[in-house]
Amino acid sequence: MTTASHSWLRHDWVGTASDFHSKDLPAERALWLCSAEKPALILGSTQDESDVRVDVAVGSGIEIVRRRSGGGAVYVAPDESVWMDITISREDPLWQDDVSASMLWLGDAFVQALQPWVHAETFRGTFHNGDVGRAVCFASAAPGEVFVGDNKFVGISQRRNREGARFQCVLYRQWNPLIWSSLLTSVDVQEHVCNMQVATIAAPARDIADAVMAALAALTPA
Repeated sequence: MTTASHSWLRHDWVGTASDFHSKDLPAERALWLCSAEKPALILGSTQDESDVRVDVAVGSGIEIVRRRSGGGAVYVAPDESVWMDITISREDPLWQDDVSASMLWLGDAFVQALQPWVHAETFRGTFHNGDVGRAVCFASAAPGEVFVGDNKFVGISQRRNREGARFQCVLYRQWNPLIWSSLLTSVDVQEHVCNMQVATIAAPARDIADAVMAALAALTPA
């Protein structure tokens, strides 16, 4: 049985998206800052691979990776995205059996952490995919994700098992969909993504991770 600790661990990891997704992270309170060495388009666990053009990705030097958490595709790239995985055990006081409420505390931690740079809010509405949310993560909205006005700021997906939960979080320092939208097979989805507004933050990734770590550490145990 995993013992819940109220302290948080910090890991800074560098490598490819495929290598990081293949790691089974311990069920403990921890923040993993993942610095992707090369661009990747990461598909959700149940997403149809026919949503993307693998041949175009290979020619563009972009990895196609499948994660074990749900949702639509997420693009990550050095310097453009900030990718953090947050883990807790099932015995942690932050654990919620109600999946619809299970990410709210994490969204609130991001809102608190990012206050020096931007005013954001945790989405507390009902999950919805919008027009293309099944294909692209940042076109949907789930309780616990973070928004600036109507624009998504922090996308979060989670994988839950008998040991704990792994929350996979991405935000953008730059939003450049023209670089990767051509990997999507649907012309309608391509057009939607290119016209989609996403909130960004210019701060360095390590500064953002430091701020999130401090916000997590400030959480009360219960």
